[in-house]
Amino acid sequence: MYLKIKKWIGVFVYPFFILTQTSSFAQSQTPNFDMAYHTTLNLNFKASKSILSSLESTEIPMGELYVANLNDVLELIFSEDEERFDILKKNESERLKQLENTSTESPYIDFFRAEIKMQWAFVKLKFGNTLNGVWGLRNAYKITEDNIENYPDFKLNFKTMGLLQVIFGAVPDNQQWILNVLGLEGDVENGLMHLKELSKESTPFTLEATLISSMIESYLLEQHEEALENLKNNTSDQKTMAEVYISSLILMKAHNANAAAQLLAEALENQEARAPLLFEYLLAEALFQGGMYNQAKTHYLAYINQFKGRNQLKDSRMKVAMCEYFLGKNTSFKQYWEEAKTTEGATSEADKNASAILGADALPNFKLLQIRYAIDGGYYTLASKAISKLNLEKLTIMEVHEITYRKARLAHLKSNYAEAMELYEKVTSNANILPESYFIPNSFLQMGYIKLEEKDNEQAKAYFNKVLEFKKHPYKNSLDSKAKIALATIDGAND
Repeated sequence: MYLKIKKWIGVFVYPFFILTQTSSFAQSQTPNFDMAYHTTLNLNFKASKSILSSLESTEIPMGELYVANLNDVLELIFSEDEERFDILKKNESERLKQLENTSTESPYIDFFRAEIKMQWAFVKLKFGNTLNGVWGLRNAYKITEDNIENYPDFKLNFKTMGLLQVIFGAVPDNQQWILNVLGLEGDVENGLMHLKELSKESTPFTLEATLISSMIESYLLEQHEEALENLKNNTSDQKTMAEVYISSLILMKAHNANAAAQLLAEALENQEARAPLLFEYLLAEALFQGGMYNQAKTHYLAYINQFKGRNQLKDSRMKVAMCEYFLGKNTSFKQYWEEAKTTEGATSEADKNASAILGADALPNFKLLQIRYAIDGGYYTLASKAISKLNLEKLTIMEVHEITYRKARLAHLKSNYAEAMELYEKVTSNANILPESYFIPNSFLQMGYIKLEEKDNEQAKAYFNKVLEFKKHPYKNSLDSKAKIALATIDGAND
């Protein structure tokens, strides 16, 4: 039962976790708290610990304890260092005990208890401790429920509850019974409403709600322009490393890998910034999508050689091999390809996709993969040129249908909706030829988004419901979640 829970949580929880930890300094009434908080968000964990040790307290009750916990959790999320996890995990219970034993009466106490429970739940899920991770989310939900009852006017309760409601509300219908067993209830529309309302408040945590909403708009609703506009209006010019991470993720999701690459490169070049190794991987991805294979290879190798975790290593080795292939280096291509095959895959979508490609009986069509990644990164000219050079007579039936799907995506992303709809319909009409492929359900999903854009909600609902009918394909959890949230949003607008 809990393994199913982990599957859908893993779809989008981890990026959201990082963005729940971002703060603003404008007209701050909590300078001590913000000083320690900001240093942690810059991912300078040693400096943050030093600041905390010099502070007797912060303006927020037990705020110093919260920042100390955040320091540990962000370090683990970014490093995936299992040795550090074994050392630091005991701090959760110690800090919760301090909060439970304090004589201070404040809504912040249970707010911090819930946040710490939620943060460590995400860490436990990331490190494979599924049962305790799920139970931690349940505890965070219940603590927040009680705090709302005791302090109904305390707005920050709805930051925690809003995110949990969106997460639980995105669970596919066939797994909702698990939430019922755990006594949990999700509501995407209500969760989004809470987050957007909180973004209008003036607190040290206000920006967090805005950024969460932006990620939901981008990752779950695919409303990338709205998400980027929110970022533009609500992030500072001097971004912390956490803000760079969030902004880069949304830019890449919005098919603007070039802008993401600029942000990431600047962060990595900043000697004082202490950018995490994950930035090396993200920069490599952005460069790889744009066909800059020598540069991409350098950053993939930096990630491979230094990262202590497991995620993205299989994908990185596969991409290094592909860089060598596109550069015409056949000997090193074969070497890296074999290394990628024997690298243990992890839980990330990138590694799962790499496992599927590497596990196939034959080598993939690298020209088709080049087109796919160029479209993902927003390098539409590169993608169009690559498509025009294809000899369709040499493609298999499956590859011909894939090209139709890629052309549909390209037309859609360039806002040529009529052409995109015609191509998507060609893809969906061949469901019997493309068994267990994500091309069909994702085509229906994208057709739904186009109909939403055209204000045809009824037709959009029909397409989103079609997505949920597909029982097995590589991105089922992700696509089902997006379809379900889109349906909930339409229903909420119609109420």
